[in-house]
Amino acid sequence: MVNTLKTSKDFLEVISKGQKYTKSGFIFYSVKNNSEEIKLGISIKKKTGNAVYRNKLKRQIKNIININLEHLIGFNLVVVSYEKRQKPFKHQELELVFEKFFKKVKSFKW
Repeated sequence: MVNTLKTSKDFLEVISKGQKYTKSGFIFYSVKNNSEEIKLGISIKKKTGNAVYRNKLKRQIKNIININLEHLIGFNLVVVSYEKRQKPFKHQELELVFEKFFKKVKSFKW
């Protein structure tokens, strides 16, 4: 089950204390939370695209996280999209970006 980071305090805590990984216009911040749950926060900048595209991107990110829960148990995670793209992400491209991130999470030394 994925819970959400709701307050800006929660977001800032993960961003300030967490490990940072940047790939393909996304910044991933992750920090151990010493529990068996996952807390997820997604921030998509307005310059990424219009509201329809931003919401679609959020849905795709949530879907990928839900499919790959076993890689993130015990983590708080913030995903920030900061870059405008010429062409929108296809789901397969997004999955590749997240696969690389999941491999990186396993290699982080806590």
